[in-house]
Amino acid sequence: MTEVATYDAGKDFVALTGDGTTPGAQQVAVVCGADVPVITLDLPPGLRGQAREQVARRQLQDRAGLTAETTEIRPIYPPKQSEKWSKVLIADAALLAKWKAIAGPHCRAVLPDYLSLPTASGIWSMAMRNDMLMVRLGPDEGFTAQPDLAMVMLEMQLDQARDLLPGAILCLGTAPDGLKALADIHDVPLIASPAEAKGLGLEVPAVLTHGELEFDLRRDPQMARTKLRKQVLPWRWPLLFALIAAGLWSASQVIETRRIETRTAQLNTQTRELVRDKFIPTGPLLDMRIQVSQVLAERQLRAAGWQDKITALDLFATAAGVLSTRGVETDQVSTVSATEVALDVTMPDFASVDQLASDLRAAGLTVTVVQSRVSEGSAAVRSEIRLRPPGTEAAK
Repeated sequence: MTEVATYDAGKDFVALTGDGTTPGAQQVAVVCGADVPVITLDLPPGLRGQAREQVARRQLQDRAGLTAETTEIRPIYPPKQSEKWSKVLIADAALLAKWKAIAGPHCRAVLPDYLSLPTASGIWSMAMRNDMLMVRLGPDEGFTAQPDLAMVMLEMQLDQARDLLPGAILCLGTAPDGLKALADIHDVPLIASPAEAKGLGLEVPAVLTHGELEFDLRRDPQMARTKLRKQVLPWRWPLLFALIAAGLWSASQVIETRRIETRTAQLNTQTRELVRDKFIPTGPLLDMRIQVSQVLAERQLRAAGWQDKITALDLFATAAGVLSTRGVETDQVSTVSATEVALDVTMPDFASVDQLASDLRAAGLTVTVVQSRVSEGSAAVRSEIRLRPPGTEAAK
């Protein structure tokens, strides 16, 4: 890849690197966006407040096994749509606590680095920072990844956008390899500075003008509810509980009944086409989750210095596909270190434990079965399995 100039967001932003540097009162602290991905959820439009958050957490747990004990979520939304959000920022709880401690309470906010990019309606923006490519697709969408992977993700976004393609792509610094060709295929202009947007009849992109400070990762979403609890009179609680219960029940019914058969068929077809196009061009598709995980692991192995960028959340995201495919119920998930995850699972027998370990290895993980024992009063086997990045030695 051609050398790309590193983006300098200016003195208003300070990176939380853990080297002792702390942000000032008027500065915004930024963290690596790869550790704070944006996840899109399917939430009923009628849900508000706590009910909406609970359904969001349930979907994240069902989809990837992410629990409130290990993962924290923060809603992210376009300006003036705080009650209609359907996307969330997710972060490892231990990592978030570390960021809070380093940043302190006095800076303006703690944000993922892609939110430091300028944005405007109809314009996507990108820039390099610390060998990672930051991409912003609007006020409530963005990601950070290694350049090769980021370009694949950008191509997917352009393919999915279809009639909603951006009016321009703003590239701050040297453009990554393949960007111009990709933009030409979709007939999207490339611009090198925010001022060029005006010549295309577009809004000029700007920094921190779309409510980004509202997405401060230090803010606890439950603090507002605690304040409300102190203000609501006691006689209102029975009515409030009844409304929340009715909203949750309605949401579960809508989620269970809407578009299940037709949507599932469409997603299966799109998934197979995407896997065939981007990951496995030939050969049978036996278990797409494991096969794609293995391909991604192999690509990461070829990327220089990738081991330092993989987190415990990345390891569990890879393992979640294997656990879901095999129908394994996880008793407990814990973070042993920044690059090691411990799984406690219950399996029918020892052979099942060995098969699960083989599947996890096939997904590109380094796997160690610490111990397996028969549960009291049952034929089931309880096992502790440690997961580390591929190509690293297991902990002694």
